[in-house]
Amino acid sequence: MRYFLIIDIGGTKTTAVVFNDQGEPVTDFKVKSSRTYEGEDAVFQNTIELAYDVLEAAGKKKEEIEGIGVAAPGPLDYKTGLILDAPLMGWKNFPLGERLRQEFGVPVYVENDGNLGALAEANVGVAKGENVVLYQTISTGCGGGIAIGGEIFHGHSGFAGEFGHVSINFAGPKCGCGGSGCFELYASGTAMNNRMKRDMKCGIRSLAFESIGYDPEKVNGKILSDAAEKGDPYAINMLQQEGYYIGVGLSNLFNLFDPDIIVLAGGMVKADKYFWYTMMNEIHRHTCFQVEENRIRISELNDKVVAYGAYVMVKKALDGKL
Repeated sequence: MRYFLIIDIGGTKTTAVVFNDQGEPVTDFKVKSSRTYEGEDAVFQNTIELAYDVLEAAGKKKEEIEGIGVAAPGPLDYKTGLILDAPLMGWKNFPLGERLRQEFGVPVYVENDGNLGALAEANVGVAKGENVVLYQTISTGCGGGIAIGGEIFHGHSGFAGEFGHVSINFAGPKCGCGGSGCFELYASGTAMNNRMKRDMKCGIRSLAFESIGYDPEKVNGKILSDAAEKGDPYAINMLQQEGYYIGVGLSNLFNLFDPDIIVLAGGMVKADKYFWYTMMNEIHRHTCFQVEENRIRISELNDKVVAYGAYVMVKKALDGKL
């Protein structure tokens, strides 16, 4: 039996787990704060400590690990494991792959989390066996990835799948990427939170706002979902508005790629029953061909999807299939 160390480094938390070569986690998923506020070396040291903690929990020494799969934020060079720019981590041209290789003495494979989401869904998730799979996560931001034939499609420069920066309104607000009206500015959890803060400030009443004592710093998607379950008109309208934005964005992806499956993931899609009809209506309005409803699926791997993608990546690489 072979064993792989899997690490998912996020802006707020880092997760580690050990998989066997049958795709089974042999430990619980261990989670720690990423300590991004302490600088690049602290973030890296925190990652190392968590890795050793999960190895101990698995009863394995580092010499028993055959490879490491890492999900990392920000633009990166997947061929070398160099993190080009991850402001939250304090990493700029940070040689994450090489530093981990030096520490553990095994092959290390580093990839963008959106790409790993696509890889996971196409190999072990709800799109298993499908040819062209697009993965779209709608959470704090909007990330994505493309898998073709069960493999990540990187594109010429390695940045394919940045669906969050497809414009759905060229006259819209400026995005940090330099574009205008990007999908992420409308459909992300951050965008929805900003709309709720604005509405609360304007005096709109809602069960969602009552549940947090009208404190704008506590707004989140869950309060909307909870209020919608109680029939709150404002909450239902907001989630339907979310469906509109998601539908417009996905219609662009269908027109561009005509994929077999688009998999949706992230905190915002958990309220899918409130936005699904509106989303599908917009997809049908803006797509130049018929899109069957079963071509859009909700991830069942939830917050573990990236870890499963990292497992698939490292196993394929060590089997010579990557």
